[in-house]
Amino acid sequence: MMINYQGEDFTETEFYGREILEAIQLTNKFPISKKKLTSSLEKMIHEQLDLIDKEELDDYINAKKYVQTLTEDEVKNLCFEVKRLYENVLKEFEIEL
Repeated sequence: MMINYQGEDFTETEFYGREILEAIQLTNKFPISKKKLTSSLEKMIHEQLDLIDKEELDDYINAKKYVQTLTEDEVKNLCFEVKRLYENVLKEFEIEL
């Protein structure tokens, strides 16, 4: 499914990639299972409930819903795709997955 945001089309992986990457980093494992990724996103939602605005919180919630629609193999591929999308950011901040 494509998401149109400010006139541009994004895949769900592209649109929710930042949230998914944060959830992966929280676990200190790579790649991670669907169960761990979903759990990590849920933890982030609860921790940030009162700290971020509704639109940003909705992005975390929708990222979790997106991950839940995927198979275990698709989640593994998702981990690698998100890593590829944010490769430059990870290098810039010297973040290892």
